[in-house]
Amino acid sequence: MPETAVLLSPRALVLDAARRLGVTPVVIENGPWTTDPAVLVARLRELDLTGPVSCFGFGEVGSSVAAVVNERLGWPGTPPGALETFRDKAKLRAAVGDLAGVPVAHAVCDTLGEVRRAVARIGYPCVVKPVDGTGSAGVTRLDGPADLAALTAIDRPQLVEEFLHGTEYSVEAMSSPRGHRILAVTEKATTGAPHFVETGHTLPVDLGAGPAAAIADLVAATLDAAGYRYGVSHTEVMLTAAGPRLIESHGRPGGDRISDMLALALGEDVFEQTMAVVLGLPVPTAPTRQRVAGIRYVTFPADAPVPDVDLAAVTASPGVVEAQLAAVPGRRPPAVRQSRDRHGFVVAVGDTRADLETHLTRAVAAFTRGS
Repeated sequence: MPETAVLLSPRALVLDAARRLGVTPVVIENGPWTTDPAVLVARLRELDLTGPVSCFGFGEVGSSVAAVVNERLGWPGTPPGALETFRDKAKLRAAVGDLAGVPVAHAVCDTLGEVRRAVARIGYPCVVKPVDGTGSAGVTRLDGPADLAALTAIDRPQLVEEFLHGTEYSVEAMSSPRGHRILAVTEKATTGAPHFVETGHTLPVDLGAGPAAAIADLVAATLDAAGYRYGVSHTEVMLTAAGPRLIESHGRPGGDRISDMLALALGEDVFEQTMAVVLGLPVPTAPTRQRVAGIRYVTFPADAPVPDVDLAAVTASPGVVEAQLAAVPGRRPPAVRQSRDRHGFVVAVGDTRADLETHLTRAVAAFTRGS
Protein backbone atom coordinates (compact mmCIF):
# COMPACT_ATOMS: atom_id res chain seq x y z
CA MET A 1 0.00 0.00 0.00
CA PRO A 2 1.55 3.39 -1.01
CA GLU A 3 2.83 5.74 1.68
CA THR A 4 1.03 9.05 2.29
CA ALA A 5 2.58 12.32 3.48
CA VAL A 6 0.28 15.02 4.86
CA LEU A 7 2.21 18.22 4.10
CA LEU A 8 1.51 21.44 5.98
CA SER A 9 1.88 24.50 3.71
CA PRO A 10 4.71 22.88 1.76
CA ARG A 11 7.25 24.69 -0.36
CA ALA A 12 7.64 23.43 -3.93
CA LEU A 13 10.85 21.69 -2.83
CA VAL A 14 8.88 19.60 -0.34
CA LEU A 15 6.31 18.52 -2.93
CA ASP A 16 9.10 17.61 -5.33
CA ALA A 17 10.74 15.49 -2.62
CA ALA A 18 7.49 13.60 -1.96
CA ARG A 19 7.07 12.86 -5.64
CA ARG A 20 10.64 11.57 -5.96
CA LEU A 21 9.96 9.18 -3.08
CA GLY A 22 6.79 7.93 -4.73
CA VAL A 23 4.79 9.13 -1.72
CA THR A 24 1.23 10.36 -2.13
CA PRO A 25 1.10 14.00 -0.94
CA VAL A 26 -1.93 15.45 0.83
CA VAL A 27 -1.46 19.23 0.90
CA ILE A 28 -2.91 21.28 3.77
CA GLU A 29 -2.67 25.03 3.24
CA ASN A 30 -2.55 27.56 6.08
CA GLY A 31 -5.73 27.72 8.14
CA PRO A 32 -7.07 27.44 11.69
CA TRP A 33 -4.76 24.49 12.37
CA THR A 34 -1.84 26.90 12.87
CA THR A 35 -3.32 27.85 16.25
CA ASP A 36 -5.62 24.86 16.90
CA PRO A 37 -4.28 21.44 15.81
CA ALA A 38 -7.58 19.82 16.82
CA VAL A 39 -9.17 21.33 13.70
CA LEU A 40 -6.66 19.54 11.51
CA VAL A 41 -6.94 16.27 13.44
CA ALA A 42 -10.72 16.24 12.89
CA ARG A 43 -10.31 16.97 9.19
CA LEU A 44 -7.75 14.20 8.70
CA ARG A 45 -9.95 11.71 10.53
CA GLU A 46 -12.69 12.49 8.01
CA LEU A 47 -10.29 11.75 5.13
CA ASP A 48 -9.72 8.23 6.55
CA LEU A 49 -6.27 7.91 4.99
CA THR A 50 -4.99 4.34 4.64
CA GLY A 51 -1.55 2.78 4.46
CA PRO A 52 1.59 4.14 6.10
CA VAL A 53 0.89 7.83 6.71
CA SER A 54 2.45 10.69 8.65
CA CYS A 55 2.08 14.46 8.89
CA PHE A 56 5.03 16.76 8.10
CA GLY A 57 5.65 20.44 8.73
CA PHE A 58 9.07 21.97 8.17
CA GLY A 59 8.65 25.39 9.78
CA GLU A 60 8.57 26.45 13.41
CA VAL A 61 4.77 26.17 13.68
CA GLY A 62 4.27 23.35 11.19
CA SER A 63 6.75 20.98 12.84
CA SER A 64 5.05 21.37 16.23
CA VAL A 65 1.55 20.93 14.81
CA ALA A 66 2.64 17.86 12.82
CA ALA A 67 3.97 16.24 15.99
CA VAL A 68 0.61 16.78 17.75
CA VAL A 69 -1.32 15.41 14.76
CA ASN A 70 0.84 12.29 14.54
CA GLU A 71 0.51 11.57 18.25
CA ARG A 72 -3.28 11.97 18.26
CA LEU A 73 -3.78 9.86 15.15
CA GLY A 74 -1.25 7.20 16.09
CA TRP A 75 0.99 7.98 13.13
CA PRO A 76 4.81 7.72 13.31
CA GLY A 77 6.89 10.79 14.08
CA THR A 78 8.72 12.67 16.78
CA PRO A 79 6.59 13.20 19.92
CA PRO A 80 5.31 16.73 20.67
CA GLY A 81 7.30 16.86 23.90
CA ALA A 82 10.56 16.99 21.96
CA LEU A 83 9.42 20.01 19.97
CA GLU A 84 8.18 21.69 23.15
CA THR A 85 11.60 21.15 24.71
CA PHE A 86 13.34 22.75 21.74
CA ARG A 87 10.96 25.70 21.76
CA ASP A 88 11.53 26.44 25.47
CA LYS A 89 15.25 27.27 25.64
CA ALA A 90 15.38 26.95 29.42
CA LYS A 91 13.63 23.58 29.30
CA LEU A 92 16.18 22.36 26.76
CA ARG A 93 19.08 23.46 28.96
CA ALA A 94 17.52 21.66 31.93
CA ALA A 95 17.00 18.47 29.90
CA VAL A 96 20.53 18.48 28.50
CA GLY A 97 22.31 19.40 31.75
CA ASP A 98 25.93 18.29 31.50
CA LEU A 99 25.27 15.63 28.85
CA ALA A 100 26.50 18.01 26.12
CA GLY A 101 29.63 19.24 27.85
CA VAL A 102 29.94 22.06 30.37
CA PRO A 103 26.47 23.48 31.12
CA VAL A 104 25.87 27.12 30.22
CA ALA A 105 25.07 29.28 33.26
CA HIS A 106 21.52 30.57 32.86
CA ALA A 107 18.35 31.69 34.62
CA VAL A 108 14.68 32.09 33.63
CA CYS A 109 13.29 35.48 34.62
CA ASP A 110 9.69 36.65 34.72
CA THR A 111 10.35 40.15 36.05
CA LEU A 112 12.93 42.87 35.59
CA GLY A 113 14.02 42.36 39.18
CA GLU A 114 14.75 38.70 38.48
CA VAL A 115 16.75 39.72 35.41
CA ARG A 116 18.89 42.04 37.55
CA ARG A 117 19.52 39.33 40.13
CA ALA A 118 20.42 36.81 37.41
CA VAL A 119 22.86 39.24 35.82
CA ALA A 120 24.48 39.85 39.23
CA ARG A 121 24.99 36.07 39.60
CA ILE A 122 26.07 35.25 36.03
CA GLY A 123 28.15 38.38 35.44
CA TYR A 124 29.03 40.44 32.36
CA PRO A 125 28.96 40.00 29.49
CA CYS A 126 25.70 38.06 29.31
CA VAL A 127 22.84 37.57 26.89
CA VAL A 128 19.14 38.24 27.50
CA LYS A 129 16.61 36.72 25.12
CA PRO A 130 12.99 35.50 25.12
CA VAL A 131 12.65 31.93 26.40
CA ASP A 132 10.63 30.99 23.29
CA GLY A 133 12.10 33.46 20.79
CA THR A 134 13.12 32.80 17.18
CA GLY A 135 14.78 34.68 14.37
CA SER A 136 17.13 36.67 16.65
CA ALA A 137 14.12 38.67 17.88
CA GLY A 138 14.68 40.30 21.26
CA VAL A 139 18.27 39.10 21.71
CA THR A 140 20.40 41.59 23.66
CA ARG A 141 23.97 41.45 24.97
CA LEU A 142 24.66 43.24 28.24
CA ASP A 143 28.27 44.37 28.67
CA GLY A 144 27.90 46.31 31.88
CA PRO A 145 25.61 48.17 34.31
CA ALA A 146 24.72 50.82 31.72
CA ASP A 147 23.28 48.16 29.39
CA LEU A 148 21.30 46.64 32.24
CA ALA A 149 19.96 50.07 33.25
CA ALA A 150 18.76 50.58 29.65
CA LEU A 151 16.60 47.46 30.01
CA THR A 152 13.54 49.11 31.54
CA ALA A 153 10.85 46.47 31.02
CA ILE A 154 10.20 42.91 29.86
CA ASP A 155 6.91 41.69 28.42
CA ARG A 156 7.54 37.92 28.44
CA PRO A 157 9.77 35.41 30.25
CA GLN A 158 13.45 35.97 29.50
CA LEU A 159 16.47 33.69 29.55
CA VAL A 160 19.62 35.26 30.96
CA GLU A 161 22.73 33.24 30.14
CA GLU A 162 26.48 33.60 30.12
CA PHE A 163 28.04 35.01 26.98
CA LEU A 164 30.08 32.35 25.19
CA HIS A 165 33.40 33.39 23.65
CA GLY A 166 34.35 31.60 20.46
CA THR A 167 33.12 30.98 16.92
CA GLU A 168 29.48 30.14 16.33
CA TYR A 169 28.37 27.36 13.99
CA SER A 170 25.13 25.55 13.25
CA VAL A 171 24.92 21.80 12.77
CA GLU A 172 22.41 20.19 10.43
CA ALA A 173 21.61 16.57 11.33
CA MET A 174 19.26 13.75 10.34
CA SER A 175 17.79 11.51 13.05
CA SER A 176 16.40 8.01 12.69
CA PRO A 177 16.04 4.90 14.86
CA ARG A 178 19.66 4.18 13.89
CA GLY A 179 20.88 7.41 15.50
CA HIS A 180 21.87 10.90 14.41
CA ARG A 181 23.87 11.60 11.23
CA ILE A 182 25.63 14.95 10.85
CA LEU A 183 24.88 16.39 7.41
CA ALA A 184 27.03 19.51 7.63
CA VAL A 185 28.58 22.06 9.93
CA THR A 186 27.57 25.54 8.81
CA GLU A 187 29.68 28.65 9.35
CA LYS A 188 27.68 31.76 10.19
CA ALA A 189 28.22 35.50 10.35
CA THR A 190 26.15 37.91 12.44
CA THR A 191 25.78 41.61 13.07
CA GLY A 192 27.40 41.05 16.47
CA ALA A 193 26.28 42.81 19.63
CA PRO A 194 23.74 43.79 20.64
CA HIS A 195 21.27 41.79 18.47
CA PHE A 196 23.36 39.07 16.72
CA VAL A 197 21.20 38.95 13.58
CA GLU A 198 22.54 36.39 11.12
CA THR A 199 24.03 37.95 7.96
CA GLY A 200 25.46 34.92 6.18
CA HIS A 201 25.93 31.14 6.18
CA THR A 202 28.42 28.86 4.39
CA LEU A 203 28.38 25.06 4.25
CA PRO A 204 30.03 22.69 4.67
CA VAL A 205 33.06 23.76 6.67
CA ASP A 206 35.81 21.40 7.84
CA LEU A 207 36.85 22.06 11.43
CA GLY A 208 39.20 19.10 11.71
CA ALA A 209 38.61 15.63 13.12
CA GLY A 210 38.79 16.55 16.81
CA PRO A 211 36.38 19.51 16.86
CA ALA A 212 34.05 17.75 14.40
CA ALA A 213 33.81 14.69 16.66
CA ALA A 214 33.22 16.82 19.76
CA ILE A 215 30.47 18.77 18.00
CA ALA A 216 28.85 15.53 16.78
CA ASP A 217 28.83 14.19 20.35
CA LEU A 218 27.27 17.42 21.66
CA VAL A 219 24.54 17.37 19.00
CA ALA A 220 23.72 13.68 19.61
CA ALA A 221 23.51 14.25 23.37
CA THR A 222 21.24 17.27 22.86
CA LEU A 223 18.87 15.45 20.49
CA ASP A 224 18.75 12.40 22.75
CA ALA A 225 18.00 14.55 25.82
CA ALA A 226 15.13 16.25 24.00
CA GLY A 227 13.73 12.92 22.78
CA TYR A 228 14.12 13.81 19.11
CA ARG A 229 13.76 10.66 17.02
CA TYR A 230 12.92 11.39 13.40
CA GLY A 231 14.00 13.89 10.80
CA VAL A 232 16.10 16.98 10.32
CA SER A 233 17.38 19.21 13.12
CA HIS A 234 19.30 22.47 13.42
CA THR A 235 21.58 22.92 16.44
CA GLU A 236 23.58 26.06 17.20
CA VAL A 237 26.90 25.69 19.00
CA MET A 238 29.78 27.91 20.06
CA LEU A 239 33.22 26.42 19.51
CA THR A 240 35.24 27.77 22.43
CA ALA A 241 38.83 27.26 23.54
CA ALA A 242 37.49 24.55 25.89
CA GLY A 243 35.42 22.80 23.20
CA PRO A 244 31.88 23.17 21.83
CA ARG A 245 29.09 24.62 24.00
CA LEU A 246 25.37 24.39 23.28
CA ILE A 247 23.48 27.56 22.32
CA GLU A 248 20.10 26.14 21.24
CA SER A 249 18.52 23.47 19.05
CA HIS A 250 15.45 23.08 16.82
CA GLY A 251 13.54 20.09 15.48
CA ARG A 252 13.24 21.52 11.98
CA PRO A 253 15.48 22.54 9.07
CA GLY A 254 17.69 25.56 9.56
CA GLY A 255 16.24 28.80 8.24
CA ASP A 256 17.90 31.21 5.84
CA ARG A 257 17.86 28.71 2.95
CA ILE A 258 20.18 26.29 4.77
CA SER A 259 18.09 23.33 3.56
CA ASP A 260 18.47 24.58 -0.02
CA MET A 261 22.22 24.92 0.43
CA LEU A 262 22.52 21.36 1.75
CA ALA A 263 21.01 20.13 -1.52
CA LEU A 264 23.12 22.47 -3.66
CA ALA A 265 26.43 21.64 -1.99
CA LEU A 266 26.04 18.03 -0.86
CA GLY A 267 22.93 16.63 -2.52
CA GLU A 268 21.39 16.19 0.94
CA ASP A 269 17.62 16.67 0.58
CA VAL A 270 16.36 17.04 4.15
CA PHE A 271 12.71 17.01 3.11
CA GLU A 272 13.03 13.74 1.20
CA GLN A 273 15.13 12.17 3.95
CA THR A 274 12.75 13.21 6.74
CA MET A 275 9.75 11.69 4.97
CA ALA A 276 11.71 8.55 4.15
CA VAL A 277 12.93 8.09 7.73
CA VAL A 278 9.46 8.44 9.22
CA LEU A 279 7.72 6.28 6.62
CA GLY A 280 10.37 3.54 6.72
CA LEU A 281 11.79 4.07 3.24
CA PRO A 282 15.49 3.81 2.30
CA VAL A 283 17.57 6.82 3.34
CA PRO A 284 20.97 7.96 1.98
CA THR A 285 23.91 7.52 4.32
CA ALA A 286 26.40 9.89 2.65
CA PRO A 287 26.42 13.06 0.53
CA THR A 288 26.16 12.65 -3.24
CA ARG A 289 28.24 15.70 -4.23
CA GLN A 290 31.01 17.85 -2.77
CA ARG A 291 30.54 21.57 -3.40
CA VAL A 292 30.24 24.64 -1.18
CA ALA A 293 27.14 26.83 -0.89
CA GLY A 294 26.44 30.10 0.87
CA ILE A 295 23.96 32.88 1.51
CA ARG A 296 24.80 36.52 2.14
CA TYR A 297 22.36 39.13 3.37
CA VAL A 298 22.55 42.57 1.84
CA THR A 299 22.40 45.74 3.98
CA PHE A 300 21.71 49.09 2.36
CA PRO A 301 22.88 52.41 3.88
CA ALA A 302 20.39 53.76 6.42
CA ASP A 303 20.65 57.36 5.19
CA ALA A 304 19.51 56.81 1.58
CA PRO A 305 16.53 55.28 -0.22
CA VAL A 306 16.79 51.64 -1.30
CA PRO A 307 17.74 51.49 -5.00
CA ASP A 308 15.89 49.56 -7.66
CA VAL A 309 17.60 46.19 -8.06
CA ASP A 310 17.76 44.17 -11.27
CA LEU A 311 17.22 40.78 -9.61
CA ALA A 312 17.32 38.98 -12.94
CA ALA A 313 20.80 40.34 -13.61
CA VAL A 314 21.97 39.38 -10.11
CA THR A 315 20.62 35.85 -10.51
CA ALA A 316 22.32 35.55 -13.89
CA SER A 317 25.69 36.16 -12.24
CA PRO A 318 27.98 33.06 -12.16
CA GLY A 319 27.16 30.62 -9.35
CA VAL A 320 24.08 32.50 -8.15
CA VAL A 321 20.91 30.44 -7.74
CA GLU A 322 18.60 32.90 -5.97
CA ALA A 323 18.37 36.60 -5.13
CA GLN A 324 15.59 38.39 -3.25
CA LEU A 325 14.93 41.98 -2.22
CA ALA A 326 12.92 42.49 0.98
CA ALA A 327 13.38 46.24 1.50
CA VAL A 328 11.13 48.59 -0.47
CA PRO A 329 12.84 50.51 -3.32
CA GLY A 330 12.57 54.25 -2.90
CA ARG A 331 12.21 54.06 0.88
CA ARG A 332 14.88 54.12 3.54
CA PRO A 333 15.61 50.60 4.81
CA PRO A 334 14.77 49.53 8.35
CA ALA A 335 17.42 49.13 11.01
CA VAL A 336 18.36 45.44 11.28
CA ARG A 337 17.40 44.35 14.80
CA GLN A 338 15.96 40.92 13.96
CA SER A 339 15.91 38.53 11.03
CA ARG A 340 12.80 39.93 9.40
CA ASP A 341 14.44 43.38 9.13
CA ARG A 342 17.12 42.18 6.70
CA HIS A 343 17.09 43.95 3.33
CA GLY A 344 17.74 41.14 0.84
CA PHE A 345 19.92 38.14 0.10
CA VAL A 346 21.89 36.17 -2.47
CA VAL A 347 22.41 32.37 -2.54
CA ALA A 348 25.28 30.90 -4.55
CA VAL A 349 27.24 27.67 -5.01
CA GLY A 350 30.82 26.96 -6.04
CA ASP A 351 33.21 24.06 -6.50
CA THR A 352 35.48 25.48 -3.78
CA ARG A 353 35.21 28.03 -0.97
CA ALA A 354 37.26 30.46 -3.04
CA ASP A 355 34.90 30.06 -6.01
CA LEU A 356 31.90 30.60 -3.76
CA GLU A 357 33.30 33.78 -2.20
CA THR A 358 34.08 35.17 -5.65
CA HIS A 359 30.52 34.50 -6.82
CA LEU A 360 28.96 36.01 -3.69
CA THR A 361 31.17 39.10 -3.68
CA ARG A 362 30.33 39.85 -7.30
CA ALA A 363 26.60 39.25 -6.76
CA VAL A 364 26.37 41.38 -3.60
CA ALA A 365 28.19 44.22 -5.34
CA ALA A 366 25.71 44.07 -8.25
CA PHE A 367 22.85 43.93 -5.75
CA THR A 368 23.94 47.03 -3.82
CA ARG A 369 24.71 49.04 -6.96
CA GLY A 370 21.08 48.74 -8.05
CA SER A 371 19.94 48.79 -11.66
